[in-house]
Amino acid sequence: MRFREMKNSRVGILGVGREGLAVWRQIRRRYPDKTLSLFAESAVSEEVRQQFNPAVDELRIGPLDVEHLRKFDLLVRSAGISIYRDELVRLRSSGVQFTTASSLWFAENPTAKTICITGSLGKSTTAKLIAHLLKHSDVGVCLAGNIGRPMLDCENGDAQWWVIELSSYQISDLEAKPDVAVLLNISEEHLDWHGGIERYKADKLRLAKLATGGRIIANYSDDVLRYSLENNPDVAWFNKSGSWRAEAGGVINHPVKSTQSAAGQRQLVAPLSLPGEHNAQNIAAALTVTDTIGLVIPRLDEALSSFQGLPHRLQLIGERAGVSYVDDSISTTPVSVAAALQTVGHQDVVLLLGGFDRGLDWEGFASSLLDQAPHAIIALPDSGPGILECMRTVGVKPPGGLHTVAGLREAVVLAESLVPENGCVLLSPGAPSYPYFRDYEDRGQQFKAYSGFY
Repeated sequence: MRFREMKNSRVGILGVGREGLAVWRQIRRRYPDKTLSLFAESAVSEEVRQQFNPAVDELRIGPLDVEHLRKFDLLVRSAGISIYRDELVRLRSSGVQFTTASSLWFAENPTAKTICITGSLGKSTTAKLIAHLLKHSDVGVCLAGNIGRPMLDCENGDAQWWVIELSSYQISDLEAKPDVAVLLNISEEHLDWHGGIERYKADKLRLAKLATGGRIIANYSDDVLRYSLENNPDVAWFNKSGSWRAEAGGVINHPVKSTQSAAGQRQLVAPLSLPGEHNAQNIAAALTVTDTIGLVIPRLDEALSSFQGLPHRLQLIGERAGVSYVDDSISTTPVSVAAALQTVGHQDVVLLLGGFDRGLDWEGFASSLLDQAPHAIIALPDSGPGILECMRTVGVKPPGGLHTVAGLREAVVLAESLVPENGCVLLSPGAPSYPYFRDYEDRGQQFKAYSGFY
């Protein structure tokens, strides 16, 4: 589907967030007088409303009405609206055509060279790191997608490579042919959107299928990826013998024939901006990408050391009276909380977790804390109390206790009364920010303000 094919079609845009608005801007630029309908299931800010022209833009707020939506020839789905929802299934079966902002971008840019990254943990950091390494090598690059600006809002005709972060929401019905597809890991996530773990896995793995004939880079240490892709001849692995592999404090790469000597070995120390084993895996993935596309990076140590980590990803926001405050608000899964604790340590840590309840299984995470629990755990609504109940059932008993609070402000106050000398207050929620915050960035900023560093 191209924008030029919409000229005589009745078009509706499902969702009025970043992607929906980017689609609206592109259509409006091409067809200033075309009637467009936009659909939002929750309230829209006055700032957004003021962008629309009532003469040609119809904004409808409320639940999706299948009978009304059947009148459209084309519906542009925003990523947050699941393709598996009953309303969308019924609309597709009745002949309504669908597309997305991501598919539109790929259709409009068929010659763009693309590196597409997905994974349950680390995709934003890896995407940013790949873009950083390309820029360091004087390669024109545009970073877009789920990180940064929507692709349709990026006007960068000089880009030699597009580095695009894609969520499972975007991949599920994506029409594209990536030049390089990067799959970092697959763990339980977004089950409410996908309707189950098997469908979530399939949607993530779909990125590899889209890259057929292209190049696939995958994590050999991830059981799901190894089992699903091991017989695929197009895969370049990381974390496998003879490839870039994560190790304590950094990454290493030496040819298989050199395993008994230092010949041909490359070893790099992770910069301070990329702490922890999970970030070492992100570095291994990024370097596998640059090797795969044939990029020789001058002063690689310098390139890595100049990288600035993502805001709200294990970000030290301040220290007071020996206590450090770490913002990991971007964390939305048990796996990401475990990675955060592995990085900052467990002892003397007061962990703040909980948020929107998607029904994830926390038993494995709770069991992992039996021998190395944080000093205390403070649970936020809505999922927090259920997580604590899981921990009690498993038998987790932090020395500083398990606590439930009404909100983030109360959590910070309580944490400051519990944290040991020279300890750490860690916000790693393991859950989305909705409905208590605008987004994870807002949650992180509020944590910073309540902690007195704003």
